[in-house]
Amino acid sequence: MKYLLAFIPADALHRVKDALIGKHIHGMTASDARGFGQEHDASHPEYREIPGLELTRKMRIEIICHDEEVDAVLDAFYAAGHTGHAGDGKVFVLPVLDALRLKTGERGPSALGPPVKPPG
Repeated sequence: MKYLLAFIPADALHRVKDALIGKHIHGMTASDARGFGQEHDASHPEYREIPGLELTRKMRIEIICHDEEVDAVLDAFYAAGHTGHAGDGKVFVLPVLDALRLKTGERGPSALGPPVKPPG
């Protein structure tokens, strides 16, 4: 199991959500976040001075999925969120040690439900 933690521009949320639905990925949490990235470091090549702006509005996306679904999730994020410009965001992939479905008591990968089978 993997935990995918993404920070993307707010205006990309619906594109990413639709791309995930298109890949039959279920289970996503979105919340507002504020922060800054490399564009605020004067020594970074993509630095841009933005007077009065200390923290940029982003969306925090969290997804827990089966190992075999990770590539489909990353593909969806890239297809929907990549513009090639600074601020496109990042997705982090972290291990999940265990899970518990409170409704049934299932543990581990079965707590997530069956893995998504790619269409075709």
